[in-house]
Amino acid sequence: MNRNKKRHFVIGVAGSSGSGKTTLATKLVADCAAIGITGQIFSLDSYYRPQDHISLEERKARNYDHPDSIDPALAISQLRDLCAGKTIQQPVYDFKFHTRLRESVTCKPTQIVVVEGLYALYFKELLDLCDFKIFVSTDIVTAILRRVQRDISERGRDIEGIKHQILATVLPMFETYVKPTQRNAHFSINWEGEEIPAKAAEGLVRMMRDHFR
Repeated sequence: MNRNKKRHFVIGVAGSSGSGKTTLATKLVADCAAIGITGQIFSLDSYYRPQDHISLEERKARNYDHPDSIDPALAISQLRDLCAGKTIQQPVYDFKFHTRLRESVTCKPTQIVVVEGLYALYFKELLDLCDFKIFVSTDIVTAILRRVQRDISERGRDIEGIKHQILATVLPMFETYVKPTQRNAHFSINWEGEEIPAKAAEGLVRMMRDHFR
């Protein structure tokens, strides 16, 4: 048995905004922890490019749903470090002011790393680091409602701004860039309703248990 294979396992989780990527990733990490497997979420939301060189009004007008809004070089470099057993200082992004904060978060290596984000299955070098790739597919109405709720409660957005962003960037960028990455997935989860697809989540946990046995 190749022991290096057992050191870590990287899962990529992509899907539309509001599809349930973070919820699925959180459940997977928690369920694996319950059987003694350490894990963490590696959110690509932490890797939006810093915008402190332009005004707040200019920042608000930027298209944050385009893949160019992400700093893939930093994300890939830090994911590689985690996989090599190194501790990283992950950036913290402020969604209210649309830029990175000065402080960072210390992330130590774990057995499982769940990379989640709109473009988790988009960048080739990131794809190459993922051992298993998942695309979460959710009906557009549910996804938009989740997005609205999150942006109001967690990111301090107003409803008019949210509506404009959904129509101007969220939906067009999903159709152009995010949806095509479904073909890069090993497995697609069709998530209807509010409950996490139990069989899919259980299957992923079993796969992790077998991998680290």
